[in-house]
Amino acid sequence: MFLKGINPLWLALGLVLLLIIWLASGDVLRSADEAPDVTEEVVESPSRIEAELYEAEYYQPELGVQGRIEPWRQIQIIARVSGEVIDLPVAQGESVESGSVLLQLDAEERAARVAQLEADAELAAAELSGAEQLRRQDLASQIEYLRLVAERARVATELEAAEMALSYTRPEAPFSGIFDRRLIELGDYVQSGQELVHFTDISRLRIMAQIPQQEVARLNVGQPVEVQLLDDSVLRGELRHIATVADPETRSFFVEVEAENPDLRRIAGGTASLKIQLAEVFAHQLSPSLLSLDGDGRLVVRYVDEDERVREQEVRLLSAGRDSAWVEGLPEQVRLITQGAGFVELGQQVEVVMAEED
Repeated sequence: MFLKGINPLWLALGLVLLLIIWLASGDVLRSADEAPDVTEEVVESPSRIEAELYEAEYYQPELGVQGRIEPWRQIQIIARVSGEVIDLPVAQGESVESGSVLLQLDAEERAARVAQLEADAELAAAELSGAEQLRRQDLASQIEYLRLVAERARVATELEAAEMALSYTRPEAPFSGIFDRRLIELGDYVQSGQELVHFTDISRLRIMAQIPQQEVARLNVGQPVEVQLLDDSVLRGELRHIATVADPETRSFFVEVEAENPDLRRIAGGTASLKIQLAEVFAHQLSPSLLSLDGDGRLVVRYVDEDERVREQEVRLLSAGRDSAWVEGLPEQVRLITQGAGFVELGQQVEVVMAEED
């Protein structure tokens, strides 16, 4: 009877509203009955990296520097007396033995002077001998005897000086070498002190270089050295001298290398690359791609320790090429990370796959 008095439209709306309330209450009850379980902790698996076992071996490093090549010996011969050039017995560029006459100055007056003084010396010696005999017989005074002693000494001194001046008219090679350059011509009149010729010995060579102060402690006199020339040919030598004090401007140490030049190659005055062979060390050979710089600019490599954690070790670069580098500072055996080093952090535990297992 109650429902007959209600408008059908309002009745329909009421039924719809009750249906919505009933459906909503069912979801709430079901949600309450199905309370979620406690969230389980998500455990991440270790990052996977690839490593390779490297073992140290003996390696002889080389120190490379640029050097300047100089002759073994080189002098400039100057005139010690004045005179006209009357003979040039040696051609420019010719090899000569020690003692060979290189040129001849006019010596006529000096030869005459020597001859005169030789005669004076003979006379002075004869007079002194006679005075000594008279002196023993008390027939010559002490003053006269001493005058003759002084005269003989004066003549001997002048004769020695004249003979030396005569020898200076024939300059000789002070050692075996090459008449490298002539600065005078036949007929020239030269003055005392004038430069005449350049004379040099290139049978051996000196190569001068500067070594950085951080490297000089690794050098020792006698170490073998390769001298690489501009045409890629090589001379063999050894380290002969290491300065004890660094250059105050460059803080580098002067060194000198001696190298044989049996073919008398014309390379003095040029430059060369020196490779000084250092003492053997225990080192690792690896790919240059495994090397990197840390935040302080030090050269480092990354490896995996016994606990499978990522570690980093500073190394010293001994040599480097396009395909390989030699470094020291690592343990004798070490697992270096070859793939994935850039995706892991220091100290992070990782899953290691050895390169030979792939």
